[in-house]
Amino acid sequence: MKLTTEKIEAIATKLRELPAIEKKQAEFTKQEAVKLLSKEIVAMQKRGYTLLQISEALRGEGLSIATPTLKTYLQKARPARKAPVAKPSAAPASPKSIEARTHSFTPKADSEEI
Repeated sequence: MKLTTEKIEAIATKLRELPAIEKKQAEFTKQEAVKLLSKEIVAMQKRGYTLLQISEALRGEGLSIATPTLKTYLQKARPARKAPVAKPSAAPASPKSIEARTHSFTPKADSEEI
């Protein structure tokens, strides 16, 4: 089936007239919501609010979450702390100190005793 220029232009006009489709709003789990709100929650704690008071405030805004769950989610939302890096010693190790660390005993010759 071949189309004429007029038919293609008519199709293009119809396509341009179609209304825009609204994007679906992103939905988040409670844990994701707590992660997104963690800065505000920590700021509330610094202002003296308890986790119980914060969970009640969240419930009032439509985020129903138990206090222990809120505590768990906040702990998971914190960035992981890096382990401290061992500092190299100032003096280089001497051959004797290296040998002392690598050998813990001195071998002895075999004996005839049982």
